[in-house]
Amino acid sequence: MQMIKKAILSLARRAGYDIVRLNKSNIGEHPFSDMQHFLKEEDEPVLFDLGGNIGQTVDRFRAAFPKSRIHTFEPSPSTYSILKPYCDRLPGVSAWRYGIGSGDTKLPLLENSSSVMSSFLEPNKAAGGKVVKSSEVDVITLDSFAEEHKIEFIHVLKSDTQGYELEVFKGASRLMKENRIGLIYFEFTFLEMYKGQPSFYDVFKYLSESNFALVAFYEQHFVGELLGWADVIFINRHYKKKKGRLKSTAAQI
Repeated sequence: MQMIKKAILSLARRAGYDIVRLNKSNIGEHPFSDMQHFLKEEDEPVLFDLGGNIGQTVDRFRAAFPKSRIHTFEPSPSTYSILKPYCDRLPGVSAWRYGIGSGDTKLPLLENSSSVMSSFLEPNKAAGGKVVKSSEVDVITLDSFAEEHKIEFIHVLKSDTQGYELEVFKGASRLMKENRIGLIYFEFTFLEMYKGQPSFYDVFKYLSESNFALVAFYEQHFVGELLGWADVIFINRHYKKKKGRLKSTAAQI
């Protein structure tokens, strides 16, 4: 077995790759491992998936948290028609045809030929695909949804809304002020893919002022020698302190 491992490593290095063992105990190496670490004392976490597309994150959430309660949101009528019947077969998963933003309103969704690139923001040349149609969709705030559906706490808020994250976070101002969101997991695009997209500084400043701290960047993608986009996790400082107190108490028993 050892000879086989050495042969595989040798072949990989000749091709310009290296194979490194994933240590899931190290913070910052894998986003879902880190989520599991922070939520290890939660039996049935509530997970929000904004920009659900056809269920890719739903599958990853269910694998990491089998007993979770998942709310997934997809504003595109055509994409939602795929997501909804898939989620209906999954226990503990609810699909909603809403966009999420800073106000309860209707907005034109610019639907891209690549559905994962659809956005409320107009794409720049750096964005992939092309806009094939504009669909007016219902947009709500997370504050409104949580109040209507009596959601007391969101353990993980995942957002993949193509440059619209700051508006999403602004619509969760009450939840954030009341420390009712534990982790925020989102993709941030450093390239100017969409017109009017906020800078990372603006997003970082908003979250920091809302009592969130940066955990790590993950799955970084470079364009040339510059960071193009990456996933990122922030944790609510109050939630982290609470988890630390519980851990400390458990150690004393």
